[in-house]
Amino acid sequence: MPFTAKVVTTAAWGARPPISGRFPFPRTAPRYVIVHHTDNQNPPNDPSRGTSEGAMQLARNIQKFHMDVNGWSDSGHNFLNTTGGFILEARHGSLDAVKQGFSIQSAHAAQDPGKLANGNQSPGIENEGNFMTFQMGQKQWQSLVELCVSLCDSCNISPRNIKGHRDFSNTDCPGDLLYSQLPRLRKQVADKLGLQFTPEELENDSQVVDLKFGSTGSAVIKLQQRLRDRGFNPGAADGVFGEITEAAVKAFQRSVGLLDDGIVGSNTRMELGLS
Repeated sequence: MPFTAKVVTTAAWGARPPISGRFPFPRTAPRYVIVHHTDNQNPPNDPSRGTSEGAMQLARNIQKFHMDVNGWSDSGHNFLNTTGGFILEARHGSLDAVKQGFSIQSAHAAQDPGKLANGNQSPGIENEGNFMTFQMGQKQWQSLVELCVSLCDSCNISPRNIKGHRDFSNTDCPGDLLYSQLPRLRKQVADKLGLQFTPEELENDSQVVDLKFGSTGSAVIKLQQRLRDRGFNPGAADGVFGEITEAAVKAFQRSVGLLDDGIVGSNTRMELGLS
């Protein structure tokens, strides 16, 4: 299906132009959709007050902070989802890029040691509020679902790869409660796209799901580190189970007399000493 989420463009909300010489931003091949929170107050004291004008003012305020305080060339994230269910383009060029199946280089999810890599090559969604203990309202939740559906479909991203900022960086973002609801978000997005996954496949970095080509997450980083410790080269410890990691798994399986299917199930886990 085409990109259908309704998005207010940077031109419509009056964004400042990016820093000269750094725009247009490079286009990237996205692998994830990354969920954030703005760490602002929640309703009834939310900055946007649930209104369209409030949403645009919030976008302007965030961009000003990112450019003038953080020293970034534009808003760090790609989209903003406000309490009133308004979705706004953040970094210039984001909307055109995702409609064509790409993202743009951004600044919202730097990699920390032991975390997923290449977050800034995938679209990041700031959600207005602080969701450590606060439950997101229905309007905002529905707009988040709609945006994720469009991003996953247009950019060919698996709903399983809807991640939280904390999967990439040492942060509590997007808040404990919202992070715990990511399996629910993945399920609703998958349902709208007509895709089926087991509940275990939709959990946050479940340790019990077999790891195989296409898997991502901290469990894959641990696998890659363990393979390297055992003398097998899995490539970068980036949390992505790609061809190099698969080849390393198969080589390890052969070395211990297991079927070399490249799937890290219970027997391969046991041989590698993975919990």
